[in-house]
Amino acid sequence: MATLRFAELSDIVHCIVILITDISFSKPRKTSKKITVYSMNLGSGYDVSVRNGGYDQISARNFLIDRLSDTEADWIMLHDADDIYHLDYYLYVSETFMNTDAITCSCFSVNPGFNLCSPPSKTKQVDGKILYNPHTRIWRKDKDLRYEKTAGIEYYFTNHTRHCGVIFPKSMNISIADGLYHFHLHALLNKRHSSKILNYPALKLNIPREVKNHLEINKEVFSY
Repeated sequence: MATLRFAELSDIVHCIVILITDISFSKPRKTSKKITVYSMNLGSGYDVSVRNGGYDQISARNFLIDRLSDTEADWIMLHDADDIYHLDYYLYVSETFMNTDAITCSCFSVNPGFNLCSPPSKTKQVDGKILYNPHTRIWRKDKDLRYEKTAGIEYYFTNHTRHCGVIFPKSMNISIADGLYHFHLHALLNKRHSSKILNYPALKLNIPREVKNHLEINKEVFSY
């Protein structure tokens, strides 16, 4: 809930659906006017095949997309439990990208010192703009897109849902949001790959004050 705080505060965001994947209760729960929590036991573990009880990440993500498809929202946005987006991002999307189908923006990792960092190999320059570890996590709902397994993943991992994504058709108009909007909190939550993130070079960019203050206020949650 802490990572969804800015989404809940935004007047642009009308519906938030959350899926808990390791327990199951009988019916959805409303925790606020905007937020509905669903549950479904979708297995556990990325190192076990879905057939043998491993976590089915693709089914989880597509379940939520299906729930949002029944709403009046114009956009669908994936928000992982370890992501946080600046409050300004939602308004920026609605005011700037009226004629686009999807939006790509940088995804900055945050280390325990609240410094921004990024894997050097994933820095790209597109249309004269520098993108750090770019992600495309928001698209028009009417495009009716769903998550699919990454091509060839079965040759490397037992769980074929471990790496998955939305395949955006070449005909889609994908725009770039060049700013500090999307932050990945993997290292603050001591999740997989945290040690690798701690070795990423720091960027000469300052985390937005509102985001830093929110992380500090919730330091009992976001602490390495």
